[in-house]
Parts: sequence; C-alpha cells; structure tokens
Amino acid sequence: MRARILLLGSAMALAACSAVPASDEGSAANPRFSAEIRRTAFGVPHIRADDMGGIGYGYGYASAQDNVCEIADRLLTVTGERAKFHGPGENDANIASDLYHRRMIASQRVEKLLAGPASSPDTPSAEARALADGYVAGFNRYLRESRAKITDPRCKDAAWLREITALDFWRHMYVGQTVDGFFAPTTSAAPPGADRAALAPDLILEDASGWGSNAYAIGREMTKNGKGVLLGNPHYPWDGVNRFYRTHFIIPGDINIVGISYIGMPMIRIGHTGTLAWSNTVSTARRNGFYELTLNPADPTQYRYESQWLPMEKATITAQVKRGDKIEPETRTVYATRWGPVFESESYPWTRDRAYALRTLETGLRDPDQYMAVWRSKTVREMKGALARWQSFRFNATAVDSTGEALYGDMGLIPNVSQALAEKCSASDFAKKQWKESRVPVLDGSRADCDWATDRDSSMPGAAGAAGGPHQFRTDYVLQSNDSYWLTNMYAPITGLSPVFGDEATPRSLRTRAAHEQVERRMKATDGFGAPKFDLEAMKQVMLSNRHYGGELIRDDLVAACRAANKPKLAPACDALAKWDLKVDLDSRGAHLFHLFAEAGGIRFKDAFDPKNAVHTPAKFDASDARVIAALETAVDKLAELKIPVDARLGDVQAETRNGKRIPIHGGAGPEGVFNVITVEDLEPEKGWTSIRHGASWIYAVEFTEQGPKSQGFLSYSQSTDPTSPHYSDQTELYSRKGWDDLLWREADVEKATVSRLAISE
Repeated sequence: MRARILLLGSAMALAACSAVPASDEGSAANPRFSAEIRRTAFGVPHIRADDMGGIGYGYGYASAQDNVCEIADRLLTVTGERAKFHGPGENDANIASDLYHRRMIASQRVEKLLAGPASSPDTPSAEARALADGYVAGFNRYLRESRAKITDPRCKDAAWLREITALDFWRHMYVGQTVDGFFAPTTSAAPPGADRAALAPDLILEDASGWGSNAYAIGREMTKNGKGVLLGNPHYPWDGVNRFYRTHFIIPGDINIVGISYIGMPMIRIGHTGTLAWSNTVSTARRNGFYELTLNPADPTQYRYESQWLPMEKATITAQVKRGDKIEPETRTVYATRWGPVFESESYPWTRDRAYALRTLETGLRDPDQYMAVWRSKTVREMKGALARWQSFRFNATAVDSTGEALYGDMGLIPNVSQALAEKCSASDFAKKQWKESRVPVLDGSRADCDWATDRDSSMPGAAGAAGGPHQFRTDYVLQSNDSYWLTNMYAPITGLSPVFGDEATPRSLRTRAAHEQVERRMKATDGFGAPKFDLEAMKQVMLSNRHYGGELIRDDLVAACRAANKPKLAPACDALAKWDLKVDLDSRGAHLFHLFAEAGGIRFKDAFDPKNAVHTPAKFDASDARVIAALETAVDKLAELKIPVDARLGDVQAETRNGKRIPIHGGAGPEGVFNVITVEDLEPEKGWTSIRHGASWIYAVEFTEQGPKSQGFLSYSQSTDPTSPHYSDQTELYSRKGWDDLLWREADVEKATVSRLAISE
C-alpha cells in the first residue's frame, strides 16, 4: 500500500460531538457568533445560524472535530513552514512550497487585497469577512477545548498544531487549493552561472479524461416531470488539498444549501438549493501563460520591454528546514518581471539570451463572495450573472434549475489570447510550437502590443470577459466529462472560440462519448432503467451502472483476435475476456485484465473520426495492429508475475485499505470509457490494487419536483481523515455496496434524522 501524501494533514473524530450544549464561553445577550450543529448519519454536519458569521463559526468547529490535523497541516503550507516541521520532503518539495508561500507573505499581496476599494470584485465584502472570522473563531474554540483529547496520530501532541488567525484564512484563500506545479520552477529559477537548485521538471499538462469529473444537467425536455435533474461526479484525489467535506448551511429566510466544501474552507462549492443545482468539472482552458523575455547580453537579469532594458525584481526568501535534529535556513534569490515571476524548467530554460515569465490571473480573495452569490441565485440565468461578476470559478460549471433550464459555462479568469494575438506575438519556434501543440500562449515579452486583451465585461485586465467565454443555455441537456466545451451538447456544438479555451471538432475521449451515449440510451429507454427520460432514480442507475464502453466496442473482436493468435499462454485470457460481463462491478471477472491491456496501448481503431458523428467515431477495432496482441501479452505476463488470476473478481483485486481492512471498490479507468472513474495505485503481488489515487469522490443526484428538491449522494472516501474516527471509512463502505444517502435538505427531514446536537456561541 502506498504512503499517502497528505498536503493538508490528517483529521479529528466526530466522537467528541455531544448531545449536551457546550458552555457559552464569552457569550452575551447578543453573541458575536452562534450556531447549531446537528449531525446525521455518516457524521454529516448541518449548520444552522442567523448569519454568515454563524455559518463560518459552526463550520469551523464541526470541520475541526473531523479534520483538525488536516486543517492544521494545511496551515503549515500557507505559512511556509512545511520544511521546518516535516523536513525537505521528496525532491525538496517542502522547501519549494515554503519558499513559494513565504514569497507570497513577503509581498503582502493578501493585506493589499483586504484593504482594497469596496467596489472591487477583489475586495471581500463585510459578509465574506464575517464568514472568515466566524470560521477562525469556531476552529480555535474547538482546539482550545479539545487539544488534550485529540486521538489522530497525525498531529496528536504535535508542535505545529496551533490556533489560526483571519490572515491565515485569507492567505489560504489566496493560494487556494494550490498544486505544486509552479513551486519549484518559480523558486529555483536562476540566471546562468549562478548557484541554483536542481532544474525543475516541466509542468505537465495532464489529460483530464482520467481524473477530472462528470456532470449532467438535464433540462425539462428530457426529464419525466418537466423540471431539472442533475448529477455531480467529480473525480478528485482521495487524499490531499482537494479533499471534500460534506455539509449543509441554513440561514432561515436566506440560504439553504447542501453539498460539499473543501476541508478548511467554509464554502459549499458543489451542491443544491431549493431551486438550483450545479457541479464542476476540470476545464481544458489554459489559465496561465508565459512571456518570452529577450535578455541583455551584458546582464541576464535585465529584459527588453519596448526600447528599454528593465531590471528584474529580486527578492531574498528564506525557509527554515529540518535536517535531522537541526533547523537550518535555506535562502534563495527569486526573480520577477512586469509579467510575473521568472519560471525555469527543462523546457523553459534561463539562458544568456532568453528567459520566461509566468503570467497568471489571480482569483485572489473572490471565492466567498462568488459562492454566496451562487447560493442565492434562484435560476441558472442568475447564476451566470454571478459567475460573470467575480469570475472566480476555476472549472466548468454545469447547472440546472427547477424550471428545467440547464447551463454550461467556463467563465473564470482565462487569458484573453486570441488566435490572432498568438500568431502575432509567438516570436520563436518554441513559442509557436507551444501554442500549436499545447494551446499554451508564450508571447513576446518585449512588446506592449502583446499584452493580453481586456473585454468590456472582463472583471480583471487581461481576462476574457464572461460573455465571450464558452457557455450555453439548453432545455434538453448539457454535460461535461473533461473534454473541451465543443461537444457539451451533441446537437448544438459550441464553435468559434480561441484555442486558449479548448479544441474544436477533434476526437472526444471514450468517457465523453459514453456520457453522451448514455443520454441517447436513456431517451430511447434501451438502458434497462425503465421508461424514457430522467428522474432521480434513473440518474442514480446511470451513474452506477458501471458500463465499460471501451469493452463494449471492442471485446468481441479482441477475443476473436486473441484466439486467432493461437498462443497457449493467452488461452485463459481469451476465455476470461469472453466471459467478462463488460462492467466494472465487484463481481466482474476479467475487468482488471482488460484494464492492463488498455493501459499497455491495446485499444486501436482503424476508422476515422467524423466530427459530424463525434459520439460514435472511431469505433471499428483494428485487430490487425500488432500492438493489440502485444498489449494483451503484456497484461497476461504482468498478472502471472504478480500471481493474480486473469479471471479474478474485480472486487478481489481492487480495493481501498482502511485500518488494515480491504474495502472492495467498483469502477474503472476513464480513458477506457468507464463513466464511474476509479484510478488505482500500483499493483501489489497476490493482492492487486490496495488503494485508490483518485476518481469518484462526491457523487450526488438531485431532481426538482413540485414539492421541492429530492437528492441523494455520498462521499466515497468518507468524512474524516482521522483513522480513529467512526467516519473514517463508513461512506467508503456505502460506496462499495452501491448505497446512497439522503441529503436531507428539508428542515423536517434533518430534525428527524438528527443523531446529535450541539449549540455553540461566543
């Protein structure tokens, strides 16, 4: 089993939750913060308060009960102290992270944003500040009351477990759920001849088809009752900074929203209200770009801009690093330009005559106000207005309302780089290649006319305005499975946009094709799930039907080719594939064999892609390709080496291990056309896959009815990361048996299902 990399840390159990109210320390007739926390099955907290400050307070306390170590460990990242307490990390990752975050702290950028004008979308509102202050107070209260009772081995008695401040919160918000792709390239960049850290590897632009998300928003034309139906199915990591937390926020007369937040952030990011439901998926849009710098031959820290040589900004940053029993300083000089920090990697070297600056569009502190506006939106039209105002969504939004209108939109802060601008300003062959092959703008940093454009409705200079980004309203359906915006609806492709947003008229992934094909089958009632059209139950069945679309397309021809090869060692594999039920259920035999075959490059088609029939092409298996049998042999040999039968049950070879117990996991690989995505770690001899890297995480479905929303869902990896918590694996076991939990949006349902109640105030 792998060693889990927890960038946020570990967790705290729900066991401390009591039916007896806590003492109201510091309370008065009108306390600053107050909240009621009701827990229902699986430890889900329902936070009821009179205002946003109370919501933050209740959430801060509840989330600390479940994940105090996780939150505290994330604070180490934000304050630039990971290496101080955890050492340099693999490949000095903690050092790079600390230098990156300490550079942010030294810039005082967060303080400047907090002090901005009230009219700016970058300046948090009074309500956003109250949400943050409440969260900080709730977390700190829990820590003061319960520090001695913490049982999570991650931070029990740890020196780095401490109370947090509002500035800590806003710094966390500023850096967001940061991945480390920019840490090393911007903190180790150094001019030629200077002492430098190891050259950073290239930033990998991953194919999101295997790890991103699925989302359906079904409009009134395709639902049984003429209202909206939605499925949210993000495929996020099962550990780390993007881990979700189930919760419910209620301010009587104002908001009532159920869904998920990130741990450590009091914002429901995917969920539903009484009239609106949405989910997010990973976008293909490029959310950053580069400027190619022409350097002064006499000084590689000066770059040309128009007719001048401009000096790079220099800053000296120091991180404290634990090495054995000592704490030692690590100091580096970091460089920046008018475009952004200097970025250096294997493909973006800093030479005597060239360097590269990374340009990003920071979402800054916009998220709380963005999400509060979404929570209060009644329709998808209102939601689009909220997205356009702040542009802080870093994902595709897929939404539907109770009237049965659906919305797709990718309207975040995206570089306003047109095809014409890229052609004009890609000066070198390298820059032209990056744009053509990867859609990454690498523009000439010496020219003012190569600045990113600004639209009339841009919320920030250099960002594409929301009106010009990909979006559409439909009353039939929209969906996303991490291909570009082009085929969000198979009947109405979106066209004519800059490549910075994504590609058009190109082959779709097998998962995207499967998603559209499931809509076709549902509308024809050929999927075995009852009468045509969608409702809550039909959507749940579609979600966990566990079809293997790639297998459906090629399995029979593959078996024929396997048998025609007439190789004795393949005979058992031929039989296993022939008997496979073409699913990734726990009882499916041979699914793991097909996965290894596909992973070795065995899925080969001989017909061409047809953009007019994108859902169904290509589809003709090329059994004559020598790589097909070679891939099958690779899969068979690997299973033989590890002593795993080719006809084993999937549930016997694919599992998540919690506290030494194997929990069998269904699902499979997205690139093979599996809708219910599960991405595994490495195979282990005689055991198979014993832990999950990412995949189905928060799965929920909602149907709007005349009586209001009906919704069910689950958090596949469970609510708490604390191995001593009763909610460390309970929803994982629920997912394993294909169970669903009622989301309990209605007040009466919450009251009926409440298993513990806690009132707090101060």
